[in-house]
Amino acid sequence: MKKNDVATAFALFKKSCDGGNPSGCFGLGTMYATGKGVDVNLQKAQRYYEMGCSAGDPTSCTNLAMLYNEKTNASKDDKELAVQFYMTACQGGDAIACNNLGFMYANGDGVAKDFFKAIRYYKLACNGGSNLGCYNLGLMSNTKNIYGKNKNALSKADLNYVACNAGDIKGCANLGYMYANGLEGVPLSYAYAAKYFKMACDSADVKSCNNLGVLYQKGLGVTQNTRYALDLYAYTCNAGLQQGCDNYRILKQDLQINPNPTYTLKPKPSKPSSPFYKR
Repeated sequence: MKKNDVATAFALFKKSCDGGNPSGCFGLGTMYATGKGVDVNLQKAQRYYEMGCSAGDPTSCTNLAMLYNEKTNASKDDKELAVQFYMTACQGGDAIACNNLGFMYANGDGVAKDFFKAIRYYKLACNGGSNLGCYNLGLMSNTKNIYGKNKNALSKADLNYVACNAGDIKGCANLGYMYANGLEGVPLSYAYAAKYFKMACDSADVKSCNNLGVLYQKGLGVTQNTRYALDLYAYTCNAGLQQGCDNYRILKQDLQINPNPTYTLKPKPSKPSSPFYKR
């Protein structure tokens, strides 16, 4: 770009920013950050990115986060600000911000390492059109290679989450069982148990269908629906699961006595047909 063109661009960006257009502020911030037509001045770059971000430009928020995140000897406060601005940008639809946020959570860079959040943000980045986000999501979905680290770095819950996310339905079944019983460091959550049992059941995992029936029978994590539970038990019984047949018979008898039974006992889902993915 010729010198006169750069000067013209700067003047136009300045006029646009002064008029309240966040894209103009972004343009000025980028010129100061990269030294295009002006001397590099990160303080001015930060100021204009802040103006653009405050006015609703997600790309300005992303670049502002990068300034904080990539500082030499970045402090804890710098990292926290980077996370905040990346989150704002990601919520605004900037796929690069989602990807960078995923990287921070995947590697514990300025935040506590959180495998689930890393997956979430990489997925947002990938869905938002970031090829890098899709690539990183692929890496996270490989249980034997997580950023060059082997699966020993992951908990059993993490490994099963990865397996489920990669399409291995046994991983979903295992996760459902973990949530239904509060195992392997996973908090007891019938709602999440129902979510993962349903994913496995929809893919014809018979024991997960039986377990989903238990939750619907007792109204745990889902709205109680004894008729649906009965249908699930019938399906599992016809598929050859004796526990499904037993549950069908008992619930059928209960419904004949009381069409609207209530339960207070904790359910006892049948164990998955495969062991948990282990380290």
